[in-house]
Amino acid sequence: MIDGGVDVINLQDLVNGIDWIAANLKGKVCVDLDIDRQSITVRGTPDQIDAYIRDVVKKLGSKKGGLSLVYGLYPGVPKENIVALMDALERYAFYYS
Repeated sequence: MIDGGVDVINLQDLVNGIDWIAANLKGKVCVDLDIDRQSITVRGTPDQIDAYIRDVVKKLGSKKGGLSLVYGLYPGVPKENIVALMDALERYAFYYS
C-alpha cells in the first residue's frame, strides 16, 4: 500500500502491536492509530492509561509528525478512565514540539 502511494493508514493498536507498527510503518506513512477500546481503556487504571498513551506517542511519534490518535468511546468505560484518556491525549499532544 505504501508503494502504491497511500499517505495515511488507519489501524488498531493492540491488534497490530505498537512495536510492529513502529518497525514497519513509522516514518513511511502517517499512522492514524485507533486506540484500544476493549482492554486498557475499559479495564485499566488511569495510571495505566496514561502510561500506555505516553508509550504510544514515544514509539510512534516524531518531530516530523506522522501520528494521529483516534478513540471510539463505547458504553461501559468508567468515567475516570475517560478522563484519564482525554488528559493523556492532551498531555502528550505536543510531546515532540
